[in-house]
Amino acid sequence: MRLSEGLVAMPATATSEWPGWCCSYCAAPLQVDGHGVSCAREGRWFATSDGVHRLLTQERRRELQPALEAYQRVRRDEGWRAERNLPDAPAGHPQAAIWRRRARHFARALTLAGDRLGRGSWRVLDAGAGCCWASARLLAAGHAVAAVDVNLDADDGLRAAARLLDDPSRLPRAEADMESLPLEPAGMDLVLAAGVLHHAAHPARVLVEMRRVTRRGGLVVVLDSPVYRRAEDGETMRAERAQRHAVRYGFSAVPFGVGFLLRDELEALFEGAGWRLEVHGWPGRVREAARDLVERTRWGRRTARFPILVGRRDG
Repeated sequence: MRLSEGLVAMPATATSEWPGWCCSYCAAPLQVDGHGVSCAREGRWFATSDGVHRLLTQERRRELQPALEAYQRVRRDEGWRAERNLPDAPAGHPQAAIWRRRARHFARALTLAGDRLGRGSWRVLDAGAGCCWASARLLAAGHAVAAVDVNLDADDGLRAAARLLDDPSRLPRAEADMESLPLEPAGMDLVLAAGVLHHAAHPARVLVEMRRVTRRGGLVVVLDSPVYRRAEDGETMRAERAQRHAVRYGFSAVPFGVGFLLRDELEALFEGAGWRLEVHGWPGRVREAARDLVERTRWGRRTARFPILVGRRDG
């Protein structure tokens, strides 16, 4: 069964005041003001371009720009772009295998969230939303969704929502940093971080921010971030990727964060940020050891696992 056939529509929730965008400089509420939004306290005005509020601070935008340009170049070269029906991708898609894994994980993540939040319409933040494929699926299921990312690319960033939605105005979007979310506190039932936490320079700060914008008893769901048991395997993966990029593009720096998470650090990472963590999809010790043996024989190192990480706000 394709994922699109498994989604059940639910009644939408009114979002007249939601999601509660705030000033990136002082956290005061923002008001619609012409072709943008403004902060009365600071006297600042933020443009809205193609439906996306430009809420990233100027300093942070300049800081991220070199890594973002490198990231966008690689993504274009690898064939990443918004297409209807994602994560259901045709067999000939250049990233078909990755999209199949994402479809499985996304469906499982929705089931896990539903078991904990119950049926009905959720208020969801799609953090690091990319082209907004997950946002589109959540909207189709009747949830209220807002999306943030630093990538505004028209094919692979927030502006690509127009490729996926007949009415992209249904999806509030903002150019924003996960370490400093321009949102009022406790406005979300669920924060989704799909394929993004390993890109954070400071994952602990990101998880604290996600907790701040989540209501008591709400969830964060992290999926499709590579997790290793041993740091040396992640470092080897990163070095191999850097070498490929150096040969092909002339640069070797890993854009954004470390690029992977460590299994033995997950509990401390999440609990330190105020989440009670559940890890789903990590193999048992015997199965893990068997897979390690096969991978070390075949690849010379252990490859990443992609567990689903569910955190519940603990207070």
